Amino acid sequence: MTNAILTGTNHVTEAEVFNVPAVPFTKTFHPVHHGDVIRAIQEAIDVMGMEIVKSEYVLAQDGQRMFGVYDLSQGTNELSWSIGIRNSMNKSMSLGVTAGTRVFVCDNLCFSGEFLAFRRHTSGLDTDELAFLAYRSMRKMIPLLKGFQAWHENLKNYPLTEIDSKILLVEIMTNSVIPPSKFSEFNGLYANVYDDTLWGFHESASHIHKSSNLLSLPQKNKVLNKIIDNYIYSLDNTGSSPLGDFYQQRALISR
Repeated sequence: MTNAILTGTNHVTEAEVFNVPAVPFTKTFHPVHHGDVIRAIQEAIDVMGMEIVKSEYVLAQDGQRMFGVYDLSQGTNELSWSIGIRNSMNKSMSLGVTAGTRVFVCDNLCFSGEFLAFRRHTSGLDTDELAFLAYRSMRKMIPLLKGFQAWHENLKNYPLTEIDSKILLVEIMTNSVIPPSKFSEFNGLYANVYDDTLWGFHESASHIHKSSNLLSLPQKNKVLNKIIDNYIYSLDNTGSSPLGDFYQQRALISR
């Protein structure tokens, strides 16, 4: 296994994920192998009557951390449901899944950012329990996917003024959603590729994320989505441009 596939920025095959060496159990720590998690999630997706149409994986920390993305057969004509799957074998995080969407025409991927963590790596976790937990998590994930899809599509109903788009751009750069070095790229996408709505703004940021680390994508999306939610909240409560209220709510983003 080369260092290149352990950075979290380069995709690996499913076979490479399965080939990561297992970590021995202890009395209190029962690290579930990435391969067992993948099998359980895939079986749960199948039981729920859905199909995986695309899959991606990255590894980090010498293969101890894994993040996967499954695009599912459900969705709309414009986007598919996606789920993000995380697992670690070094106590750095619990098993978890998060809701997402991928836009067909531009291949932009975004997540809610909130993980449904369904088990810590403690003793007593066997393959049967893992299968049950994966099935239960996927049942919970379906309404989350529906809700995130609705949220994503609803962004089209919010046109942006030039001033407000600039404020939002400053917000996402100061909160490290996109680096300042990507300003020109973002500006070109928003001005020439996507429309001047919150959907267009969100897609411009999501487009830039296509080349970023998949492991960091859910957190970046979480911050981006909170910034947009704060903007919508200010609009809905003032009925006008949120230039004042928006900055007063900046403290909420990091909570």
